[in-house]
Amino acid sequence: MTARHLVTTDPSGSFSNEPDATELLAYMDDHVNQIASRTEASEFWVMLTSRDTDPSILKAVLREIVLEVFFYNAPIVQCGMALIGLMPRTMTLRKVKALLSDPAEEFDHGAMALKDYVALGGDEADARRRRMSPAALAAAGIWGMLLNEREPFAYIGGMYLFETLTPIVCGRLQLSLAGQALERSGLGFIEFHSAEDPKHATLMRVLVEETAEQFPESIDAVRYGFDCFRAVYPAPVWDGAYRRAMGSL
Repeated sequence: MTARHLVTTDPSGSFSNEPDATELLAYMDDHVNQIASRTEASEFWVMLTSRDTDPSILKAVLREIVLEVFFYNAPIVQCGMALIGLMPRTMTLRKVKALLSDPAEEFDHGAMALKDYVALGGDEADARRRRMSPAALAAAGIWGMLLNEREPFAYIGGMYLFETLTPIVCGRLQLSLAGQALERSGLGFIEFHSAEDPKHATLMRVLVEETAEQFPESIDAVRYGFDCFRAVYPAPVWDGAYRRAMGSL
């Protein structure tokens, strides 16, 4: 597979002419930390983590957030598996299996989110017949476009954002929600990802390093996938869920 020199969505990021995995990881980690900091400064996060917030409001916002997960999970898993199928045939089988383990473990997370949605007061039948939100459609659509453009290495970058940001946010949110008047049955998704996703983040880090070593041309594509996904996730998805919840109240 030949290198494709693409313009990323954030050309201001400092990259050398011949970046390596260390530089790539530093770039992505820096942006993940920035996203986490912006999230904690946002209106919806302050509301979620305040001890003064009415439990009914907490449930309404969490309900809409897990509904977004239900919307985008299946198409992302489907496109992710297809993207991995486009990897160069010189990639080791061990690495291919490691890549496939991630969407395989994500396979039922939409159902997990839907279960929490119902536990938080949502109606399953209504959720299943609704169109996905525009923000969820955009978040899922990125992966379909990467597949259409035959950008398999970009999958690693997009998934790196997913797997490194999720445990940070879920872990901090779980601590904040402890002691709140909420049923634990509605927090299964948050609790699971607080515990399990740090391992996924470590795996993705190793995959970035090993892929960059075997396929130097992948570095630009990995960054491109990361930048493409962060253009639509998480702020538009979470902010839309928050606005929808508050509007319903």
